[in-house]
Parts: sequence; structure tokens; C-alpha cells
Amino acid sequence: MRVAIAQISPVVGDFTGNVRQIREAYEKAVDQGADLLLTPELGVCGYPPHDLVERPEIYDRCAAAVAELTELTAGHACALLVGSIIRSPEKVGRPGQNAVHVLQDGKEVFRQAKTLLPTYDIFDEARYFEPAADIQVWKHSSGRRIGVAICEDLWAEDSARFGDGKLLYAKNPVDEFRQQGVDLMVSISASPYEFNKRERRERIHCGIAKSLGVPLAYVNQVGANDEILFDGSSFVSDASGKLIARLPIFSEGFEVVSVGEESTFAATPSAVLEIEVLHQALVRGIRDYFQRTGFRSAVIGLSGGIDSALIAVLAAEALGSDRILGVAMPSQYSSPGSLADAEALAQNLGIRFQVQPIKFQYSTASRELSSVVGGELAPLAQENLQSRLRGVILMTLSNHYRALVLTTGNKSEIATGYCTLYGDMCGALAPIGDLYKTRVYELSRHINGEFVKQGRPAPIPESSITKDPSAELRPDQKDQDTLPPYADLDELLTRYLEGGESIEKLEKDFDSRVKPGWVRDILRMVENQEFKRRQAAPVLKISGKAFGLGRRMPIAKRW
Repeated sequence: MRVAIAQISPVVGDFTGNVRQIREAYEKAVDQGADLLLTPELGVCGYPPHDLVERPEIYDRCAAAVAELTELTAGHACALLVGSIIRSPEKVGRPGQNAVHVLQDGKEVFRQAKTLLPTYDIFDEARYFEPAADIQVWKHSSGRRIGVAICEDLWAEDSARFGDGKLLYAKNPVDEFRQQGVDLMVSISASPYEFNKRERRERIHCGIAKSLGVPLAYVNQVGANDEILFDGSSFVSDASGKLIARLPIFSEGFEVVSVGEESTFAATPSAVLEIEVLHQALVRGIRDYFQRTGFRSAVIGLSGGIDSALIAVLAAEALGSDRILGVAMPSQYSSPGSLADAEALAQNLGIRFQVQPIKFQYSTASRELSSVVGGELAPLAQENLQSRLRGVILMTLSNHYRALVLTTGNKSEIATGYCTLYGDMCGALAPIGDLYKTRVYELSRHINGEFVKQGRPAPIPESSITKDPSAELRPDQKDQDTLPPYADLDELLTRYLEGGESIEKLEKDFDSRVKPGWVRDILRMVENQEFKRRQAAPVLKISGKAFGLGRRMPIAKRW
């Protein structure tokens, strides 16, 4: 069979635009003689729709879009597989189902609802949908039996998700497909990007193809919806589990693959370094966030440090240098070198740059507030006052230019609360909020290296990378005055937040290596700063446990 894969970028709620993308792909599939075309999960309405599922209009709009696409297939043998929300036939339970429609020659010839509804990490599908009552196999007009799965339906055996080996679901749809017998498996998906996830995704699905002894075609959406990134990376496996096609990473793609025939495709891992994939992910995340919210330009506070420098580089690539305003806001504690680094970065990127000192505002505000409290402000209040004055400047410029502020905090800072609410946390999007500080350094060096390879000057000043990180809110301040070395801190946070390791095990491994008691001190900081994170900007998700949708912790607790 000739299977076409349309790796498109659906936008949540944009039925007109989504149908147009599917229509263009179908016309291409027909022209190239495909037998069927795969499009992503919920491609008609966009994924994830969240509480839009509770709006009655979404069912009517999905039905109208599917009807339009059904009419498109009239007179054509090429089957079109599209995902949409349908009303549940059950009298009890959730009102809707996540479904795939098979449209051919002006008719719907098959329909299957999703069986496994994920409720971990960012997913909450059981909140909205009813699972399929049963699993059927689609009999194609050629006589071939095709198993049609929707994303999670083929992830039941993902052992990487649960460290204790316990499976999440009581049944595995793969067993049903095996029992009924299939000649081809297809999966329409909306599988979010995570660092190093692509290889695991391919391994799981190629293993299913080999287990069933049939080819498997997998389509994934591409692009970013809010903080969730989708990398595409669709693929096709033959019956032995060997890859015979792979679509691009973080860009739209279309390909027609003949399954059941010999292929010369080299079944080797992607040659793209994972750190470069991360680079592409963040650029795509920023670009789509701005396009889909209707904004064109960004404002970034440039401190001369590594975090704001990296974000400026990513934003300039995503939006264009002419749409970025970098603002340096030095205080009496800012070093001349930091201002020079900020200016050099702006010149290297060709972005607009302005200097707005806060010395006068800080002196005035500090004096006025000191009279209110009857003495000098506490040291922490003095530090945060500077950060909040900078937040006021950035948000005012945001209003004036109708531009979004990109916050510059990394995951190490956000985790420990080493950031100021209504100060450096002000903004619309936190592009590196899921990158630990050590990963920030790694990505910055990678990007500089890529520029040099292309014969261009490295954009991030070397001193921004090599100097000791500092908030510069008091004389001679260093991050390590408050936090442990980032290498130790990031390992601890990774194992606690993403690995789910117990406090006792972490104490055993770290306290003797660093210093007694520091594990509980750091984790107390993590848990006590939840109120800040609840008010933070959305974080582009690149790990299995990002702050935001995927981590829901109580604020008021004793832990």
C-alpha cells in the first residue's frame, strides 16, 4: 500500500486553517497515488483543546469540518484519516470522545474512538472523554485489515514512564489487534516533545510492528500550542521493526511511503544532535506562541548574563532581529562588564537596544518606603525592589510597543525560588523555564559553535558564559552565595522533580558529597516557592516534569 503522511501544524480552535492544511495534504496524496493519508490526532480542532471540550459549539464545528472533508474525498479511492471530537454514544460519563474518522469516496467508512486516555504529566483526557467501548479493525477496500490507533493506544507498555515496572492500564489495545489480525497498523498522534524522547518513541512503535509482524505508520503533529511543543518526527516501520521512512523534526512534512516493499532507507538514529533538536524546539515554541497569540515583537531585559543572552538569541531567530527590543537596566550594583556584555550581544544580533538605569528610581523608592517602615528596608526587600522596578519598566514598554515580555528565568532558579515575583518573573512566556542552568550553558555553547561553523561571529559574548553568575542586586553578589554549585543543584533537582526519588535516598547520595543537611534545605526551598510558580509565565516544556500543567502541587502544605 502507498501510505501518505501529513505532518501538519494544527492550531487549537482554528477549524478553517486546520481543514485547509488537511485539504492541501489530501490533494497532494491523491496526485501521488496514495491509498490512504494519515493526519494527526484531533487535527480538525487542534490538540490539546483542554476545557474547550466543555463548550457545546466544539462538537458542531468538528462535525461540520469532518463533513467538509468527507465531501472532499468524493470520487477518490484515497482514504483520509482525520481526528476530531465526537459526542459520546454512552448515556453516562463524559460527553465526548477523541476519535478518528476514515473518509473515502464521499463517505465515512470507519470510525474508532481512543481507548487509552492518559491522565499523567500534561494529559487529562479522562476529564473530557469517554474511552472506546470496543476496538474494531478497519477492512480496507483492498481487503487488507488495518488497525487504527490513536496515540496513547500504542504506549501501554512504555516502561520508561514508571520506574517500578507497574503498567498504567489494565488492557493493552495491541493485544486486541493481535487477536483480530491486522495487515497494517497506523497511529495518528499528538505526542509532545521531550528531550531524548524521539528514540524511545521509535523504539516502542518499531517493537510493536515487529511483535505483530506487520508494517506500522505513525504520524505526529508539529508546532507549539501554548507551552506544549510537538516535534513531528513521524515515521514508518516495516514488519521486521526496521525504519523505512522518517519525517523532519520541528517542521511540516509530507511523504508517501510504499509499505510491504523493500526499502533502502538507512535505519540509523537521526544524525541531528539532541542539543540541536532542543534549539529547534525553543525557537519553534517562541515563534508559534507569538503567531498564535497575534503578537509580533518581544521585549527582553538584558542583564549581560547567560540566561537573557540565550533568550535574545532564540527570540531573534524565531521572530527576526528587527522585532526584538533588548533593555539594559543597570543599578548601582551592576558591573560595567555586564552592561558591556549586554550591548555587545545586542550588536551581534542586530536587535534594538536601550539603556534605562534604575538608580534614581531605586533611590527614590527606597527612601520613600524606608519612611513607611520606620527605618532601612530589609536586605531582601532592597534586592527585590530593584527587580520589581525592572519589571515595571519592561511591562510598561510592553504596553507601549504592544510587545510581549519574555522572562529570563531558568529551571534551577524557578525551582528554588531564586527569582522575584512581579520582578524578573514578569512576562508572557518563559522560554528556558524548563532548562536547568547547566543545560543553559550547554545550549549557549552549542549555538555559539554553530554560528562559528557557519562563518559568523558567535552571538553570545564569551564573558557572559565564563563569568560567575550573579543577580547583581548587592555588592559582589554571586548565585553561589545562596545556592550550591549548579552542577550539584541541577543533579539533585533532576532526580527529585523528574526522577521522583525519595528524600532519604537523595540525602544518602548527596549530603556526604556536598554538606550535611543541604538536601532538605534545597528541597524545602523548592516546596515553599510553589506560590511563585503558580503565578509564573507559561514555561516551554522540554522535560517529563515541567513546571506548569505537568506538575500540580498544593501551595498550602506541610512537607
